Parts: sequence; structure tokens; C-alpha cells
Amino acid sequence: MNTKSNFGKKGWLVIIYVLFLYMFSATPPDTLNVSVEAFGHMRFGMEGQSWQQLLIYSAIGGFIGIPVALILGQIVARCKVKWPTVAVLVIYGIIWFLNGQANSVAMYAIMVVMITAVSDALNLVSTQQIMNNWFPKKKGLALGWSTMGMCFSSAIMVGVFQVLITKAGLSAPFTLMMGICFLLAIITAVFFKNYPEEAGAYPDNEPITEEEKEANLKLIRDYKSDYTFKKLLCSKELWGLTVLFGFLFIGLIGVTSQMVPRLACVGLEKTQAIMWLTISSIIGIFASFAWGWIDQKIGTKRAVEIFSICWTAMMVVALIGMATVNRPITLISVVMYSCLLGGLGNLMPSFTIQIFGRYDFPQANKLMVPLVVGIRSFALLIVPAILTGVGEQIKGYTMVFIVFSVLSLISTIIAFALKDKMIGKE
Repeated sequence: MNTKSNFGKKGWLVIIYVLFLYMFSATPPDTLNVSVEAFGHMRFGMEGQSWQQLLIYSAIGGFIGIPVALILGQIVARCKVKWPTVAVLVIYGIIWFLNGQANSVAMYAIMVVMITAVSDALNLVSTQQIMNNWFPKKKGLALGWSTMGMCFSSAIMVGVFQVLITKAGLSAPFTLMMGICFLLAIITAVFFKNYPEEAGAYPDNEPITEEEKEANLKLIRDYKSDYTFKKLLCSKELWGLTVLFGFLFIGLIGVTSQMVPRLACVGLEKTQAIMWLTISSIIGIFASFAWGWIDQKIGTKRAVEIFSICWTAMMVVALIGMATVNRPITLISVVMYSCLLGGLGNLMPSFTIQIFGRYDFPQANKLMVPLVVGIRSFALLIVPAILTGVGEQIKGYTMVFIVFSVLSLISTIIAFALKDKMIGKE
């Protein structure tokens, strides 16, 4: 398969744009590493590790994200992706600002619930729909580049939040995020086109005749998918994809949001733990492209199978590191996680496009995304519930990784069981 990144000027601009969407929609779970403890100690006077109970509000936000993602998916399917994304970015920016102003647990809870719900919808609806529209055949490679944004979020934004909170106050990074969201909304409104055909370009930058381009646009605008919600809910392919990626995302959110506290348990200082989070994210930037290249080279199904096996192995190594309180083994698991971090975000839409095709993807995605959002939100219930119930952090994190390892194994089994035959319109 073609593994050359010859997307053309306009294609590359879209990839870079989506990279930033991924980056800043992934900021909420990444920055939980520093923001939750800061609110707990600086605003709410919580002592010790009691601030961890605040993670529950992010989990609730994930569950609220189910109807939010469902609504956004419906709007995108009817109105295309551009203007709904503009509106979501403006709302997202306002919520970021208000989150930074929260002076009570009640206000914090409301803002975190809202910001998590909106970020989930933006991360999984707008981004994936754009990539499907522009790169239906070279989806793996294009996503390999754009999902680097999620790694940039971990590599840059956690450190930025920590520095701004320390130097300029707790509200500063939240105000910065508002400005970034407004800027992205303006860029989307002024420059972005829903389809490459509208921008005078070609899908995947593969030249077609003007007649074919016009026929594509007419088909896109007039196409009515046969996949009703009832038909999708009876589809074993949709449920297989949902559980497969939902369980993997539980591990992703659980590991990312608690990387710094977990590393502190095996003896690293907070600054060292943040440094390792940054290192893992930088490795993940290159790994994101690598997984996209693997997807394009050997096929999405085989890439997902290999990824799932590696993900399960990583969770087992992390479990051993925590159970034995072994710093080297724990850091090995961090490096393994780094090499996988960028893969999950691009393999999910890629596999969905592979099965449902360019034209039926919007219908399948607008139902699948809310379901995945709901499943992955359990990560931020599992972690605080186990840590609070067990009491001792080392034993708590050990139990967390037992759960994550089991879920990863189930995902691996599903990855091998799923067929990659396209059942939608190609």
C-alpha cells in the first residue's frame, strides 16, 4: 500500500489543523496530573491525597459526554463538520475560562463536567469526521501525523500548566486555553473546508477528473445511509469496535491522568515524574507516525492486533512494577506506553472507516463515539474508587493495573475476532 505522505499543500494544512484540534481537545485528561491537586490544595484546602476524589467529576463529565457527542454527531451528519466545530470551540473556550475561576467545589465540578464532555466530543467527532472526509484511503498515514497532537498535549501542556500555576496563578493556564480555542474557532471559520473537493483539492491528494469531483460532491451531499441506529445497534461490527477501543481507552485515560502520582509512588520527585511524562509524550510523537505507517503498510486489522498485544504487555509490565515497587520496571512500562500512546487515537477511526467506508462512516461514528466516550469514562471512576477503597497507594495502583490488564486482554481477543470486510459504501 502507498506509504508516501504526499498529501499536497492543502492536505497538509488540514493535517496540521487537525493536529492542533487533537492537541487541545486532549488537554483536560493530560493536565489532571497537575490541575486537580492544585485545585484541591490551593482553592479548596484539601489535605494529603484527598484531592483524588475530584477525579470523579471528570468521570461524570465523560458520561455527560455521551449525549453531547451524540448530539454533535447528529449535527455534523446534517450540517457537515465546519460550523458545528466552530461553535464547539467557542463554547469550549468559555468553559476553560470559567473553570479557571472556580472558587468552590460545586463550581469546579460543574465546569470540569462540562469541559470533559465537550473535549471528548471534539476529540472524537470533529477530528475523525474531518479525516474521513479528506483522507478516506490513506487514513492510517494521515491520522498517524495528525494524532501526534495528543502526544504534544502531554509533552507540552502539562509542563505549561505547571509553570503557569506556579508563576502566574491557578487561573492563568485556563485563560490561555480560552485564547487558543477562540483562535482555532476563527481559523476554522475563515479557512477550513468540509471536503477536499470544495477546496479545489482531491481526496488523499489523488487526482481525479472535474467530472468525478463534481460527482463525488453530489454523492456526498445527497447520500442517505442505510445504517439506521436500529441497524447499527444490531451490528456486531459496531459493538466489536466499541468494546475493543472503549476498553483500550480506559487504560489510556487511566494511565495518562495518573502518570505523575503513580511515578511518585515508586520514589520519583514530582519534577522528575513530569519530566518522564514529557519524555514519554515526545517518544509518542514519533510513535504516532510509526503506527500510522504500520496501518498503511500492513492493513488496519493487523495493526490493531499487534497494537492490542503490545498494549496488554505494557499493562502487565506496569502491574509488575507497581506490585514490586520497582522503579526501573515501572519506567520500562512508561517507555512501552510512550511507544503506544500515539497509536490508539488513529487506529480507532481508521478501523471504523475500514469497515463502514467513507460514506457510511458519519452514521456509524456518531453512534459509536458516544458509546466509546461512556466506556472510557469509567477510567476516572475506577482509579479513585480503587485508591480510596484500598487506602494504600501502592496496593491501590497495583489493583488498578490488574483491572487494566484484564480489559486489555479482552480487547486483544476482540481485535483478532473482528473481520475487516467493508460493510458500508466504499
